[in-house]
Amino acid sequence: MRDVKTVTIQDVAREAGVSIATVSRVLSGKGPVSQGKRQLVIHAVEKLDYNIPQGSRGERKAGTSILLMIVPRISNPFYSEILHGFQNNAYKNGYEVLLCQSMANPRRTEEYIRLLKNRVVDGAVILDPLTNPEFFNTIGRDYPIVQCCEYHEDLDYSYVGIDNVQAARTAVQFLYSLGLRKIALLNSGLHFKYARDRQKGYEAALTELGLPVNPAWIQHVADVNYALALGAAENLLRLPEIPEAIFAVSDVLAAGVIKAAKKMGLRVPQDVAVIGFDNTEISLMCDPSITTINQPRYEIGAYACDLLLEQIRNPGAPARHLLLNTELIARESTLR
Repeated sequence: MRDVKTVTIQDVAREAGVSIATVSRVLSGKGPVSQGKRQLVIHAVEKLDYNIPQGSRGERKAGTSILLMIVPRISNPFYSEILHGFQNNAYKNGYEVLLCQSMANPRRTEEYIRLLKNRVVDGAVILDPLTNPEFFNTIGRDYPIVQCCEYHEDLDYSYVGIDNVQAARTAVQFLYSLGLRKIALLNSGLHFKYARDRQKGYEAALTELGLPVNPAWIQHVADVNYALALGAAENLLRLPEIPEAIFAVSDVLAAGVIKAAKKMGLRVPQDVAVIGFDNTEISLMCDPSITTINQPRYEIGAYACDLLLEQIRNPGAPARHLLLNTELIARESTLR
């Protein structure tokens, strides 16, 4: 990376492929700039680690009217409705939204936060697990940051999400109510808080119901990915004693379970029942349709925006913590 002291506004303009005047308008927040060119300038500032001159910052006391949202991967359908709720609320309040994906790379998340330090954006909502709490504890004192879905309880940040432990407990209790006792878990990586909490709820429910926690019936995949789910589900369904039901921590993973069962000549739900999580569109598109835990994703995004605007407008406001309700939606994948 180039030394930040050598980077000039001309370098930013050249990298973005726009005029110096356009860069100046974006950084000052004054004058019309198309959304496409604005994004080019912002990405150039980030790439070059351009340190915006103090004078430019002073000219923009009213802010840039841009909010940053950082997600692990935009390919995960879970994030679409959260972004929708966040973006609609932001627009109603006169803000535009810059969406960045970290690819679950903590360094990339920290690099995006530099956009806050350089006053390119007014605030940030982070859906990534924060693996460096010391870094975020320091920066959170000076800049508006809200955690969404993934949150570190030791940080003094506002956050919005759900009670993943209770939601997972509900899923297992529902399967138990159907007479199913051999219940497996298909989970994602435990570096995600939601994955740790859903496994905690799964194991707690089994214990409360007097069922054993069988380590062989717990599979992890590195990411929410259909192909990875397919392989992990096949592992579960090849065990000498196969489970009667599989609780998958996302609808994408549940779809992989259904595909694996069909490949192996098993019927869903007659031979193996399946529950997913999130209530994304894929849960309705699958055959059979997937029983799932509904997250109020649009509302989560809208509340994340509310919390962030509170921090921007009142920097001294205390952090607020919101956990929204979930709901189990029974569909064909558990209908016996």
